[in-house]
Amino acid sequence: MKTHNAKRRSIRAIPPPPGPEEGDEALVAYLHKYPSEELEKAGYLQEATPEEIRDLEQSVEHDMKRQKVKGLAKEYPKANYDRCSQLADLLKHVPDLKTSDRKAIAHSLNVIANKVCDMDEIMRRILNENRSMTQIAELLLAFDEMINYVRSYGQNLSPKLYDVFDHLKGLLPTNQVQNRTKSSRNGT
Repeated sequence: MKTHNAKRRSIRAIPPPPGPEEGDEALVAYLHKYPSEELEKAGYLQEATPEEIRDLEQSVEHDMKRQKVKGLAKEYPKANYDRCSQLADLLKHVPDLKTSDRKAIAHSLNVIANKVCDMDEIMRRILNENRSMTQIAELLLAFDEMINYVRSYGQNLSPKLYDVFDHLKGLLPTNQVQNRTKSSRNGT
C-alpha cells in the first residue's frame, strides 16, 4: 500500500508543463527534466486525435512546399557576430549572477542582436532595392522568421534582464518579490 501511495505522490509532484508564454526553451528544459513515461502517468501527455494528426501533416506538407520556394528568404539568418564572450565578461560585474545565467544571457543577447541586424538589412532591401512583389514577399517571410527568433529568445531573456537591473539598482529582483507575495498570501 505504501508503494502505491508513494507512486501517486511522485506522479503528482510533477508540475504541469510550461505554457506558451514561457517560451520554447522552458518547454525543452521541462521535457528534458521529466521522462515521457512519468509525464504520461501524470496525465500531461495525450495521444493526438486523428484531426490533430491530419492538421499537423497538412501543416508540414505546406511548410515543405514553402521551403522549396523561399527564394531570397533562404539567405537568412545571415548575421553571425559573436559577442558572447564580451557580453559574458561584462556580466561578470553583476554580483551573485551564476556563470550559467551569465552565459545564457550573453548567448540570448547575441542571438537577438544578430537577428535584429538581419531585420534591418531585410528592411533596407525591401525599401531600397528594385524588387518584384514576389521577391518582397520572400523578404517579408525572412523578416517574419527573424521576428520569431527575437520573440522566442526575448520572452525568456526579459525576466533575467529585469532581475539584473533590479539587482544592480538595489531593488528586490522580481522573482523574489513574487516569492514574498506568495509567502504572505499563504500566511508565512
